[in-house]
Amino acid sequence: MKKITSISIFLLLTALLFAQSPGKYWVQFNIRDAGNYTIDRPEAFLSSIAIEKRNKFNIPITENDIPVSRKFIETVKKMDTTAVLLTTSKWLNGATFYSENPDFIALIKGNEFVAYVEQTHIGSEPEIFTQENTSFFNAAIPVVDIPNDLDYGLGTRQIRINNAHWLHRLGYKGEGVSLQLHDGGFLYADTIRHFRQHFADNRVRGVKNIVQPSISTFRDGDHGTGVWSCIAAYIPGELVGSAPACNFYLVQTEDNRTEYVVEEDNWVAALELADSLGVDVVSSSLGYTTFDDTTYYRGYSSLDGKTSRASLAADIAVSKGMIVVNSAGNSGNKKWFYIGAPAEATHILAVGATDSLGNKAPFSSFGPTYDGRIKPDGAAVGWHTYVGLKTDKTIRGNGTSYSAPLFAGMVACLRQAFPYKTSFEIIDAVRKSGMQYATPDSALGYGITDFLKAYNLLLEPENKKLNLNFDTFVITDKEFPFTIETKGNAKVTITHGLRSDGKMKSKDFNLKAGENKITLTVAALPEGKKYDFIDLRISDGKTEYQYVLGRE
Repeated sequence: MKKITSISIFLLLTALLFAQSPGKYWVQFNIRDAGNYTIDRPEAFLSSIAIEKRNKFNIPITENDIPVSRKFIETVKKMDTTAVLLTTSKWLNGATFYSENPDFIALIKGNEFVAYVEQTHIGSEPEIFTQENTSFFNAAIPVVDIPNDLDYGLGTRQIRINNAHWLHRLGYKGEGVSLQLHDGGFLYADTIRHFRQHFADNRVRGVKNIVQPSISTFRDGDHGTGVWSCIAAYIPGELVGSAPACNFYLVQTEDNRTEYVVEEDNWVAALELADSLGVDVVSSSLGYTTFDDTTYYRGYSSLDGKTSRASLAADIAVSKGMIVVNSAGNSGNKKWFYIGAPAEATHILAVGATDSLGNKAPFSSFGPTYDGRIKPDGAAVGWHTYVGLKTDKTIRGNGTSYSAPLFAGMVACLRQAFPYKTSFEIIDAVRKSGMQYATPDSALGYGITDFLKAYNLLLEPENKKLNLNFDTFVITDKEFPFTIETKGNAKVTITHGLRSDGKMKSKDFNLKAGENKITLTVAALPEGKKYDFIDLRISDGKTEYQYVLGRE
């Protein structure tokens, strides 16, 4: 009798164990229910800053700006009383639910408003939902002005290889630009030296953990700490990041316990949060190819920009006025050597890694995409990169996880310099500024990006009659050669001079059809001055072309 009782208890416990099946599910809706919302009254569902950005760039407000139907969400929750809404995506018209019901898919998929349901996470134990630990701060004005001429310390070469120091010298260090990071946690970032100035100066505007909302992202996962330091570190003489004057939002989208598709949906939710906050640049050092659930796998044929929800959302984010930067991946020396999602998205800037001398890192993942698009879109230092750690130390680390944020900070400086250029215009200039743009390959795509060149490309008028080609925008010699190509004969006036003395020289040139070689003699730097700027103006009588050249 005792034996029978023991068996009964065991079977009961087993039944209870299998009855409790915690998981997360993506529910894709097949229709949109706007409810009382209409696109001609966006103030009912968009923040004022999001509306302001759309007006600024003439971005239309569409039905994918309208929140996911509350009626659909409530219907799902009524059908499964264990269901908890985790995230929604208005852009993709779907939602992620947590449920402990093993029959969740069968229960929900029969609804007429549901296109399909898929399990995106398999839990080993129930999730605990408590009060959300999220902080968003007032947009106070930073109290410390960061100088233009920065002492990068150990990080000097990883800034200079992309000519980002010239943007800083011009006064563009990210002031007024908001940058959001998606990562797996920022352990002790609120205490270490590298970011102390940012907290004191009110440059940290918001913190959110999408994965486990009750846990502070400053106490879970340290990957983001090193990543953030590439952009934000501010210890002059030791380590200074690529955009130390930005305003920052830190969002945890990665679950450090497991690797499931739900993390892509967390990433999408973070992008939509960035949209609501008016974020300018998003930096992500994440990628998705393999998962703990082996039924999901991002094979090469899925690298088409249309398969991953994260990739789809990345392109939508750019259309809403953001610039999204993502690491290319660290699989270059493995059997699977391609980039992953969402790095393969059409309008994302995927970043490969080099060392500070420009040699490709062996681990940096390869392109192109499955549909033949060039990737990576640019490259920065990710091999022996100096980063700040949770231990308060500055050491070297490896990974496109570091080249991507360095790059994103440089993009943020460009955004500051050109606040009225569209995200697409800036992305185009960044790609064209790659050192191997004319001959891209699968290893580094367009190559190491020259951000001073990108700056000058963005200065050019839209309707160009002349085609100017510069080997470099940094002058170290007395003579400065370049070429001007024109379809017909033309007369131009070239004016140039050092900024420091204000003396401008002008000379007329008669150009012939085809390529014309021009050589200018530039003034030497004043004694004791280590750098200056040369303002160059070229006018054909109707259009003026302007350039800013660095003089060392």
